[in-house]
Order: sequence, then structure tokens, then C-alpha cells
Amino acid sequence: MSGTYTGSGRALVVSSKCNKLVDFTSSYTWSIGGDGSDDYLYKIEYNNSLIGSRTLSAVIDLVEDEEICSDKCLNFITNYFVDEDTGVFFVYVTINGVYKKCNYSSYEIDVESAALSAASRDVLKKKSRSSEEFHKLLDSKADLKKKYLEIKAKLGK
Repeated sequence: MSGTYTGSGRALVVSSKCNKLVDFTSSYTWSIGGDGSDDYLYKIEYNNSLIGSRTLSAVIDLVEDEEICSDKCLNFITNYFVDEDTGVFFVYVTINGVYKKCNYSSYEIDVESAALSAASRDVLKKKSRSSEEFHKLLDSKADLKKKYLEIKAKLGK
């Protein structure tokens, strides 16, 4: 079982020599880890035009309903949402840590970009937050809302 997403976001890169905002594109593929018997452990293939590619192992935090992973330098927190307006799943990813000796912090929104199997949809439904929570998040962050509206227009919805 797996899912694939594409999207974009914005990063803040800070060091003694720089303080800049950088836009980036991203893609995100999850699959259930190991032998596939545990719905709470995942393998993540993450690609970002700024920080490059990462292969990560992730766990679902059942208390916060978040997917958490790290590559020793960067920490990833992922929240899945089902969007009733478009009928697709979205991923909201925040990353923070150190990248190339700079403090790094970013957020992004990615949309389901490949058809999901029925089993994958069931797994996502278990770990996804509601459409209402998704739209509250979008309303709280103007840049995210703008990216969502761009995605929604591309989907023709």
C-alpha cells in the first residue's frame, strides 16, 4: 500500500551569512514499512527542489495524529487531510532543523497525485484529519490557502 503526492512550499534559511525565503517544489511517496503488517510504520521517499531527496522511516503519533520522521539533521512532521471540496487527500509537511550549516524551516502542501488503491485509501482515512480541520489550517496561513487554490484550479474543482 502506498500513496504519492506532489506540491510546493516555502522555506526560511538562516545563518550568519544569509536570511532568505525560498520557494520550492516537492514530491512525497509513502508506503507501509517492513512486511506491511503495521499501519503505523512507514517508508517515505521525499524529494524537494531545495534540500534534495531523502529516504525516511516514519511513525504515526497516535496522540497528535501526525507522522513523524527525521534524517538526523531535519525533522519532518506530516499531517494528512481528506478534502471534501476536491475529493482528494492532501499532505501538510513541516520541516525544521539544520541544512548545510543553516537553520532551516519550511512548510508545504502536497496533493494526491496518483490513484490510490482501495486498501491505501482505507489506511489514509484512518490517519487523515477532517476537511474542516484542513480548511481551518488553510484559513490560518494565507500562503497555504493560495497554493491550495492553485491546486484546486488545476484539478478543475
